[in-house]
Amino acid sequence: MRNLVLYAPPAAGKGTICEKLEQGYGYSVISIGQVLRNNRTPDTEVGRAIIETQDKGILTPDDIVAKALDIELKKYEGKPIVLEGYPRNINQAEALDTILNNYLVIVMQISREEAKKRALGRVTCSNCHKIYNIYDKALSPKNEGICDECGAALDIRSDDNEDSFNKRFDVFEENAPSIIEFYKNKNLLHLVDSSTSREEVYNQVKEIINGSKND
Repeated sequence: MRNLVLYAPPAAGKGTICEKLEQGYGYSVISIGQVLRNNRTPDTEVGRAIIETQDKGILTPDDIVAKALDIELKKYEGKPIVLEGYPRNINQAEALDTILNNYLVIVMQISREEAKKRALGRVTCSNCHKIYNIYDKALSPKNEGICDECGAALDIRSDDNEDSFNKRFDVFEENAPSIIEFYKNKNLLHLVDSSTSREEVYNQVKEIINGSKND
């Protein structure tokens, strides 16, 4: 089974698809945030660089992120992975191509308007972290402000505000053309319509995965 890279703007539904891929296909999900946390240690050169930049509140340089990811990927050799939250720019895409083998890139497409609606309507359980959306009947809690699963209170993520959303979407739109063109030229690119229901999006992803088995 081929490795997957999920590339999408904020609120496109990457988390939901990753969860379904874990359950349905046995993929291991790797987020770049977790990679940096796992490698944040004073015992290695990469770890010290991560600590230094994070403690200064600046972005970890692309070359350090790539080295940390390479270390992490070695733990999953022989097992299919889904990488989400990376790459975020063309330099990262080029670096990833040198350290990840046998992979496909799935771009989850959604309009800014639809993504904003999802982001601003998103609420998360403070206990079990189940995600809901107050603007989507299929995803809204049965009782306002209360988790269906465990009964805990639902919270709004601190970054789910219009200003933060627009900044994150702007960054995506700035970098997306070059990244998409890069993977298109390598014949690795697959597009899915992420504006439909979560189940329909997952069905599109499954078609891609199942088709790739015959490549």
